[in-house]
Amino acid sequence: MIRLPLAVLLVLALAAARPARAIDSAAGTSAAQFLKLGQGSSRAMALGGAYVALAEGSDAISWNPAGLAVTQQRELAFSWYRGMQGVQGVDTRGFLPAYIGYAQPMGRTTWGANAAYLTDNGFDVRDVNGVPQQNSNVSVRDGFGTIGLARSFWYEKLFLGASLRAIHEDVAGSSHDSLAGDFGAMLKPTGALSLGFAVQNFGARAADVARVTRGGAALRLNDFMTVTGELSKASDDGVQFAIGGEFQLPEEYLDVGQLTMRIGYRNVDSYGQSFSGQLKTLNLDQTSGISFGLGVYTSQAFGYGVALDYAFVPYGALGTVDQLAFKLKF
Repeated sequence: MIRLPLAVLLVLALAAARPARAIDSAAGTSAAQFLKLGQGSSRAMALGGAYVALAEGSDAISWNPAGLAVTQQRELAFSWYRGMQGVQGVDTRGFLPAYIGYAQPMGRTTWGANAAYLTDNGFDVRDVNGVPQQNSNVSVRDGFGTIGLARSFWYEKLFLGASLRAIHEDVAGSSHDSLAGDFGAMLKPTGALSLGFAVQNFGARAADVARVTRGGAALRLNDFMTVTGELSKASDDGVQFAIGGEFQLPEEYLDVGQLTMRIGYRNVDSYGQSFSGQLKTLNLDQTSGISFGLGVYTSQAFGYGVALDYAFVPYGALGTVDQLAFKLKF
């Protein structure tokens, strides 16, 4: 149980010592950037996106479709996303979830589907000198829907999966649609080690959506601590690394449920300084790349498994991002 402070210190040290990233020459050449936000999985967001080797259940559809085959129960998931600069994952009335996912095991094969929606409150348009243009308010409406299939092999040590995603993007009335595929693999040589690999958004034009390649590993150190790491490369960005750790108090120790605390880090450029009093109090007003999360789970909710996960990510001067996810396992 003493490993958690060490993991936290490691993440903070990497954040403080990270080198500045060079701007990739392909930056800004792909649309559908909203797919990189991590909508749908609070757990993945809290771990800094280092999730390719841990993906499971309905979450796996968007991170590594091979993780679908790890699912042991039917799973229905919802999430609410609140982004920076007014971007939000709710409908226009503000009460429906912006993400829904489902996973259905059928022996060694599992299929799943998810759908998500993002909107903003409108933002102003400025000229090259930064002067706001009158009567120029831009709205954005984005969304996607995915269906995936995965199967386990080799006595549930090897998992392979694939998915097909329909993507819709509407910026100020200019919209386009595209189709993209994902392929993923997971290898679990031992009960403690998991290796993951995924290629996302292949088959679509690079201008419509960036292709992303992920590879990583996760190691369960003991009953309480899991660490994970990932390298990823998007066709419109440079190589990024992410690390994360989660400290878990299992259900058998708490009797009524399971409690998990998470922290993650992804090497990103500085987002400047926030003037939020709350973030200043927490010494997070100049933080970029660090994420936090909390999860609770119980298998005793009227015969169902119920999970609630929350993630919080400060983005410096851009504000904060948080996501709340609810899962029902049956």
